[in-house]
Amino acid sequence: MPTADHGLAMESAEAQHRDLDEPGASEKRETAVNPEPSPSVEEGEQVNHLHGSPLVLLIVSLTLAVAVISMDFTILATAIPRITSEFHSIEDVGWYGSVYLLSTNAFQPTFGKLYSMFNVKVVYLTAMAIFQIGSIVCATARSSAALIVGRAVAGVGASAIFSGGATIIGLSAPLRKRAVHLGVLSSMFGIASVIGPLLGGVFTGEATWRWCFWINLPIGGVAMLIVFVVFKAPTRTPSSKTVWERLQDCDVIGTILILGTVVCLLLPLQWGGVSAPWSAPKVYGCLVAFGLLLLSFLAWQWRMGDRATVPLRIFQERTVCAASLVSGFLVMSMYAHVYYLPFYFQVIKGASPQSSGVRSIPYFSILAIASIGGGAVITVMRSYAEFMWAGSAILTVGSGLIHTLKVDSNPGVWIGYQIVAGLGVGLALQTPFIAVQRAVRPADMAQGMAVAIFFNSLGGALSISIAQNLFISSLRTNIPKYARGVDAQSIVDAGGVGIRDMVSADQLANVLHAYNLSITDAFAMSIAAAGCAFVASLFIKRLKL
Repeated sequence: MPTADHGLAMESAEAQHRDLDEPGASEKRETAVNPEPSPSVEEGEQVNHLHGSPLVLLIVSLTLAVAVISMDFTILATAIPRITSEFHSIEDVGWYGSVYLLSTNAFQPTFGKLYSMFNVKVVYLTAMAIFQIGSIVCATARSSAALIVGRAVAGVGASAIFSGGATIIGLSAPLRKRAVHLGVLSSMFGIASVIGPLLGGVFTGEATWRWCFWINLPIGGVAMLIVFVVFKAPTRTPSSKTVWERLQDCDVIGTILILGTVVCLLLPLQWGGVSAPWSAPKVYGCLVAFGLLLLSFLAWQWRMGDRATVPLRIFQERTVCAASLVSGFLVMSMYAHVYYLPFYFQVIKGASPQSSGVRSIPYFSILAIASIGGGAVITVMRSYAEFMWAGSAILTVGSGLIHTLKVDSNPGVWIGYQIVAGLGVGLALQTPFIAVQRAVRPADMAQGMAVAIFFNSLGGALSISIAQNLFISSLRTNIPKYARGVDAQSIVDAGGVGIRDMVSADQLANVLHAYNLSITDAFAMSIAAAGCAFVASLFIKRLKL
């Protein structure tokens, strides 16, 4: 990472061209302010820039790493029934997914701090090693508890992979060329969401569910090797502090507080109205604890100043705040589609798990194309705000269309709706990270990225909890309403598997109608989240790359 003095010098130079490009600005200011970095800044930024095949090889390795951490969440979707049968652990199902997201969220800011204090390559490879160790624990687990522990360890490592990859891109490619590379990196989230369940189904059916975790080792190993050989981390001015003193500056108390805050937010969202009423002491108790812990975390960060996990001065830049919100809301909208479109295909349309993944290809293929293509256009235009506005607006429309899916919707309808929504996500998904990298000084880039990605992963966790709550609550209301005589709880407990066999032929149409309404109720959250992303995007500064 650049030294503090170098970072300040770059900040001073960049301040000359960081003005907001508001409509109505004078032509004089437009010509006076050069959107290109000054020679001194460009020279400083390009000290370790890569070009040609080394850069391509590095991007491929970072993409592979993001692919495995993304797949690690979705790949269990089709394997969980077999796992619960082996461990007799149906009550632990929720933890298999949520503990991975919890540890990913909680340690995101901490690794942002580590990236700013230590050698970027060393921190990144250490995080990859932690993820690999977690994968081994999961693959060799002999009990449900061991599997949960392995998922938590893997989540700790995963928390640093995307932010580290984005930071490495920021240190290896010129700013104006980063958009297309970040687009490739971001697109892997959508691609992995399709590949994950397909691979999970193949491994579970043809071999063993443990291959869902063994597969991470060769892919992750190749990624680690390429980063180790190709990436040249910026030289740093030797620190007067020892390694232990710098580790003490990593704000352990802040990490504990944010972990408790996230846990106390997600748990009531999973419990409320589903396994316990909203008035239950454990539900509102967690909500009260969430508020207190959040205030405690903010107070502690303010007290720690620049030594905080998340220095509050970073939020003084409104683009960081707006971009973080946009990132979180975009993922909230997308994840509801990722997890409940397979329910629509498998339950309503009667597709197999593998077939439901194939039917989701329109969504994620257009997402990947739009993300990479949009990044290329951003590189040429040197402007990104327009893509954030257009993408979030299109996603709002696409989410509204998906919300209207019916039992008898034909392939042309559900394919077309997925294309609209996927286009919106693809155009906007990488732009918050570009905005943050452009808005903060180089010395703060790692922590700024960690903040944006924290909101990104938190949005995913909130999406799953809220959508699940909406879906289950709606199912318990709609089954008695539209399919009288059918036990709603038995439909909920079935989880979508074998519903057609448990319901009589004369009630099947009614049950499917009720189930479809419940799925689309979960999609309603996507509309609200995408709309919030559009509103937040209006506060992004229009800065030239």
